[in-house]
Amino acid sequence: MKKGNEYWVLIIALSLGMLGLLMVFSSSLVMTASSSDFGSDPYFFVKRQGIWFMAGLFALMVARSIDLEKWRPYLSLPFLSFNIVLLVLVLLIGPEINGAHRWLVLGGFQFQPAELTKLAMIFYMADFLARRGEKVRSFTRLLPALVLFGLCLILIEREPDLGTALVVAGVFMMMLFASGAQVSHLVGMSAAGAMVVVLSVLAKPYRLKRITSFLNPDADPQGSGYHAIQSLLAIGSGGLTGRGFGVGHQKYKYLPEAHTDYIFSILAEELGLVGTLCVIFLFMALLYKGCQIALHCRRPYLRMLALGVTFQLILQALLNVGVVTGSTPSTGLPLPFISYGGTSLLFSLISVGLLMNVAESNVALRESCKKPSRRSKRQRSGATLTSSQEESLEAVSSGVWEKEAAGQRLSKSTEKVPRPAVEPGLLRRSDWSSRRRHSRNDDRRSV
Repeated sequence: MKKGNEYWVLIIALSLGMLGLLMVFSSSLVMTASSSDFGSDPYFFVKRQGIWFMAGLFALMVARSIDLEKWRPYLSLPFLSFNIVLLVLVLLIGPEINGAHRWLVLGGFQFQPAELTKLAMIFYMADFLARRGEKVRSFTRLLPALVLFGLCLILIEREPDLGTALVVAGVFMMMLFASGAQVSHLVGMSAAGAMVVVLSVLAKPYRLKRITSFLNPDADPQGSGYHAIQSLLAIGSGGLTGRGFGVGHQKYKYLPEAHTDYIFSILAEELGLVGTLCVIFLFMALLYKGCQIALHCRRPYLRMLALGVTFQLILQALLNVGVVTGSTPSTGLPLPFISYGGTSLLFSLISVGLLMNVAESNVALRESCKKPSRRSKRQRSGATLTSSQEESLEAVSSGVWEKEAAGQRLSKSTEKVPRPAVEPGLLRRSDWSSRRRHSRNDDRRSV
């Protein structure tokens, strides 16, 4: 349990966040400077992202300092219930943006409750699995969690936001697997979930177009396959070292959503293969440190919490990179810490704060369980040992009272009374020899 784990996690998160601010500025510069909708302000999006970044750092410090065990009753079922209410409000009063109801408007900012669902489900599952223990191997014990999980997925899918629903489902299954649930149960739930995904894709024509464009983007290069083709052009044109920061071409309104879902493509075009490998390395380092923190934790609740937030960040990052590289169908998920989106950045930094909290609790537990030094070790007390700090140890009894207790029964017998079990090395030689002499004299007198 190394002390530096929490600081490495913070360094990784700050590195990704600062890189995200630079890439948001570079990818949105042309769009905001040339449009009156943004007041021709080239810093429109980066200023908002900077505000969310500062708010996220404050939330990170709060998440790092709170007592998670103390707040555990409020962060499990009540927190998830409150989040379900927000998901219902999104469907009822949320504004429609690009054909979807995913946001609630709070003042001048937009808030996406589906991002909060990821964190709320992790808190609830960590508490649920820690309380169940080995009972998670029984399917009936999982039914309460399955009911709430299914309700959240239905509300998120109705927004519609299938990508976030897949992330929540992936984290849910991973936490069940890590807690020791039976593989047969997980396979059955995965098969049922796959059937639901297929039905939801068939029910929405635009989702079916995403599947066909993923399989063959050249079939409709100006329609459903346009995003995938332009993304691959941006990645391929970057080469080894990229065109240079701010010199990319695809952000000139060739690649849609360049500052959100497809920001990794702009990063690959401007920073090249070296830049993309650095970003992937940072996410893999975050995965390694997060798993290391979880494995070193001795408290089941905190261990599951660390695993959940770590896997959620990495799974979302892998899905986003898979979409922009043409490896997976389009999901509409942002890249954590880098894509523009205040809600995503806020909760990503909160997740890092929770990891730091668990790491700090590991260090505190390790410090409290330190082994005493050799000088301060207490000697073992027993039937023939004393608990004092004396260098020599004396026998508790010399064997006289055993003879008196035996009475006349031993006077007619030649059998000797057994002596107390004392190791010779624990007594001084002089003391040991003197006790042997006393014992012989007592034997002669009895005869």
